[in-house]
Amino acid sequence: MSFLTVDLGNSRCKLRRWTLAPGRAPLLRAEADFPSAPGLGARIVEWWGSGAPADAAAVCSVAAESLEAELARALRAAVAGPVDLRPEAGLAIACREPSEVGRDRLFGARAALELTRGDAIVVSVGTALTVDAVRADRTFLGGAIAPGPELLARALASGTARLPSIEARAGVPALGVDTPGALRSGVAVGLRGAARELVLRVGEEASLPGATVVLTGGARDFLLQPRPFHDAEVLVERDLVHLGLLAARPAP
Repeated sequence: MSFLTVDLGNSRCKLRRWTLAPGRAPLLRAEADFPSAPGLGARIVEWWGSGAPADAAAVCSVAAESLEAELARALRAAVAGPVDLRPEAGLAIACREPSEVGRDRLFGARAALELTRGDAIVVSVGTALTVDAVRADRTFLGGAIAPGPELLARALASGTARLPSIEARAGVPALGVDTPGALRSGVAVGLRGAARELVLRVGEEASLPGATVVLTGGARDFLLQPRPFHDAEVLVERDLVHLGLLAARPAP
């Protein structure tokens, strides 16, 4: 069976085509990554080209409704069977407003359970930094949301009169010797400090001491070196949301 998973985020749209067979791990066959911007549908159609349609697809989206509609139209040309635009993650959500929890957070949590087979703290670094707690009984407990590195850099430039615009970079020293260097330090090293504290506090308040940390997101390099999360075991998975979509799909 050919199955397409789509992670439509605020900045990027990531597509993965898998071959699924009973008793075997999903096999990644093709992938694409496009900006989450008008024209997305045309880029997807061009990427797919004359390839055989997938048998089915599932979408995780946190983007605007107009972009979701453009994506849905494009998928009709790439998928012969059902396209699930609102799949369920298969989690109990212990939050005050379950319907308001971002779907990317839920599918990331579902995949983390598949990877750890136990409690997990899920850290995603992209447009936003999210730190979420999920219990082994498939209960999503909540978490924290903070700005990601590019948002932090833009906020410093747009919210001040004389600070310059910078490109956020991973692995910079804490001691900046000029204003751009100090800004890059504040973004990169500050982000690491925020992530470390949030992982510690979210784990404590969720009563998940020692839970495995699962790290994902397009800006995850900001947290990889040096070791960011004290003594916690850390698993890194680029395609966490896609794996969550695969794990949550109904059995054939």
